[in-house]
Formats: sequence, structure tokens, C-alpha cells
Amino acid sequence: MTAKPEYINLLNDIRLQEHRAGVYLEAWAQKTANVKLKDCLSFVAAREYSHGDIFDRRIRELGFETESIEDPDFEEKVRVVTSEISDAEKITWLKEARLRQPTPSVRDRYEAATNDESVDPLTRSLLRWFTDVENDSVVYMGEVYGEIEKTGQ
Repeated sequence: MTAKPEYINLLNDIRLQEHRAGVYLEAWAQKTANVKLKDCLSFVAAREYSHGDIFDRRIRELGFETESIEDPDFEEKVRVVTSEISDAEKITWLKEARLRQPTPSVRDRYEAATNDESVDPLTRSLLRWFTDVENDSVVYMGEVYGEIEKTGQ
């Protein structure tokens, strides 16, 4: 490929989001005393790091370089998940932060790209797989978060 397709920016956004999620989920896992939450966060953080690496590789396979883009909310997420507030309060804060995300969200964009024929077939396949894995993580985290929210701890 010679001209940079627009979806390369999407792949880079996914790469950055996934790596950053790995960082703050791992930091939270190291902070929590809740064993079930620690296991969940560690598992999902490992997935997120892996996704960041996979999208980094895909961008390079397509002949492009990754770009660093500042996330003004990242340091705040790390600060909150490593703070002394309860895990239930951290969950609430993260849910509220998600509602403040710009639209369309990265998730909206990658779900749309799975059906966009201007995206090469291998990348569309990767995005479908990624969507399935992300959905699995959301269900797993939702179950664990739900238990914590019931107890308020």
C-alpha cells in the first residue's frame, strides 16, 4: 500500500487504547485486596497488552508506522484505580468516565470497520476476532463488577 488508508488511524487508536487499558487494569490488580477482582483484572490486562501488540504488528504489516497520541484522561484513570477509594467506587468512576468518551467511540468505529469493504479483508477479520474477545472480557468483568457493586466494597 502506498497511500495511507484512513483505517490505519483507527488501528493506531485501538493499539493505544488497549495498551493503556493494560496499564491501568494491571495497576488496579496490584492494588485490590479482592482476589476474584485481582484475577479478573490481571487476565483482562494481559489480553489488553496483547491486543496492543497485535494492532502494532498489523499496522507495520500494512507498511505504516504507529503514532503516539496523548490521552488526557489516562493519568487520571491510573490515579483513580491506584487510590484508596473502594473497588466499587472505582467501578462507578470508570463507568462514568466511559460515558464521557467522544462519539463515535473507538468501539463504534472498529465495529463499523468490520463491514467496511475499504478495509482489507485480513484486517476486517482481525477486527471481528477482536470484537469477540472484547465482548468476552466485558462479560467477565461485568460479572465480577456486579458482585462488587452488590456489596459496595
